Amino acid sequence: MYKCFVVIVSFLILPAGLLFSQANYSIENVPEELKQNAGSVVRFDQKIFTVKSPSHAELEVKYAITILHESHKNKAYFQQTYDKFSKINSINITIYDKNGNKIKAVKKTDIEDMSSFSESALFADIRQIVYSPDYFKYPYTLEYAFTKSYKGLLSYPSFYVLDGYDMALQEGVFIVNIPTGNKLRYLLQNTDIEPDVYNVKNEIHYRWNFENIKAIKYEKYDLRFSDLVPTVKTAPANFEMDGYFGNAESWENFGSWIYSLNNGRDVLSEATRNEIIELTKDAQGPKEKIDLVYEYMQSKTRYVNVVVGIGGWQPFTATEVEENGYGDCKALTNYTYALLKTVGVESYYVIIKAGSSASEIKKELPSNQFNHAILCVPNGKDTIWLECTSQRAPTGYMGTFTEGREALLIKEKGSKLVKTPSLTIDDNLRIRKAVVSIDDQGNATAEIENRYQGLYYDNMRNVYYYEGKRRMDQVRRKIHINNFSLDDKQYTLLEYRSDHPYFTENYFVKADHYVKKMGRRLLFDINFFGTEVDVPSAINKQESDIYIHRSLSRIDSLEFIIPEGYYVKSHPGNDTLVTDYGAFYTHFKMDGNKLCYTRKQLINKGTFPADEYAEFRAYLKKINLADKRKVLVMPTEVD
Repeated sequence: MYKCFVVIVSFLILPAGLLFSQANYSIENVPEELKQNAGSVVRFDQKIFTVKSPSHAELEVKYAITILHESHKNKAYFQQTYDKFSKINSINITIYDKNGNKIKAVKKTDIEDMSSFSESALFADIRQIVYSPDYFKYPYTLEYAFTKSYKGLLSYPSFYVLDGYDMALQEGVFIVNIPTGNKLRYLLQNTDIEPDVYNVKNEIHYRWNFENIKAIKYEKYDLRFSDLVPTVKTAPANFEMDGYFGNAESWENFGSWIYSLNNGRDVLSEATRNEIIELTKDAQGPKEKIDLVYEYMQSKTRYVNVVVGIGGWQPFTATEVEENGYGDCKALTNYTYALLKTVGVESYYVIIKAGSSASEIKKELPSNQFNHAILCVPNGKDTIWLECTSQRAPTGYMGTFTEGREALLIKEKGSKLVKTPSLTIDDNLRIRKAVVSIDDQGNATAEIENRYQGLYYDNMRNVYYYEGKRRMDQVRRKIHINNFSLDDKQYTLLEYRSDHPYFTENYFVKADHYVKKMGRRLLFDINFFGTEVDVPSAINKQESDIYIHRSLSRIDSLEFIIPEGYYVKSHPGNDTLVTDYGAFYTHFKMDGNKLCYTRKQLINKGTFPADEYAEFRAYLKKINLADKRKVLVMPTEVD
């Protein structure tokens, strides 16, 4: 698997450093193929990570990027974070013009050291060092170098060959040095480049080299960027954080370390114990107990972020939460665990990689890949999952933030990966109904009733909790009816809380000149709500597989009331399109002076071969065109 050579130490480290110090950053030295689809080109990216012990390491970074266009100006923004367990040293930043001539060495006083304290963070010791260039003559190159020392090692760095879309790489070097007798655990993604491995004195050196990597252009239905970019992920075998020693060679071992952080922190005060026992004494079964405990937790606490020292991984004690009335995801999950334990309900602390578009964890590389904690409550044949940071979510509701992904269930012994329930095509349901009245002047009024479940419920939650003008501004942004006006006083949005919660929305709109007048003839779009199916660009050769992130159901029912003295001369025909990517159905029916139109679109989650791109695009184009079809209405005395 490894290529082993005996070399002089200076050969391993110096050439990359010398290349950096003597580099000619003229734009003429960038190969033309790297400029294609690129807003910036990384000229050189070198990371050397040297492990000294399970708790100490040093990272040396040397990096240069040429900004080709203003659209990529933020790619030259320098930002590095540090905390109690790390320190940044010896920062040097230099700017060069398009010919590679040095413009200036950035002064230390121009580099800011500031808190990373966010609005949700009550306690945080994370700081950041930042620099934003004040040079805007494109193209130009920004070069920087720094070292970072660690005194706590839960994670090792990854090397992403490309940092984002529309970025190319000219040369990249990733080196990891570990003490002899230790093990480097690594995982290759989207590359088969194995490291060269060198034994030097008391260290083993792993080195990866990458050259002339072209930019990846964003396409709407591509795989996630993290599933496209060549990446080397590394992880420790043994590690230590703030005196807590652990091993990450298996998920069970890593889970045991998390358990050690939580152990003994679930003790509640006697008063709280008595209160929760009294609250649940008449509960009819475990489910009602869980409901009561969850609602109690929501009423007693609020979420704050805590990122201080080991507190970034270890929860507050349950007593601290009850005394303060707040906690982060870890603390609130641990507190809820303690409440349930008090009333005899078994539950398990779970760590998860949260985010509506978060990439999947890499099961092959047990390590710290998580950013959130939730609670798993077995309940007979069912399992209830509790999001403990929400004061508003119904019991057991898992939205797009945590649904359908691997998570680590924590036990003293036997921690294991589990998968949270996925939102299905039936869960992610949006139903829209409209009664549209058309007059002979081409104006329309509509009474609209919508229902939102699953993903759509998630999207509407912020709207629901906004008030006044802020709410109505959000409502208007999501309406895509031409020339509409909305009566705020007639707008309602109601929440129905259950195992499958949903919102209902009702409003009244006017749409002046919605109908195109041609003499006395009237012509209007059949899709009153407007199309939401974008057709991706035509591509000669699709590089990535096609990726549809979620399954969705969209059902529209429209009833057009035709003005008196008019009739429908022509309307589109019915549609039936069924593919692996989804399905599309439409149906028309005349009922007196009413034209009834039903539209149903089903979207199937999945990954599909790149060579089906033309077929996939053609399917979306058919839907897009169907949404733009017209209805012709004529006066009865004219034909």
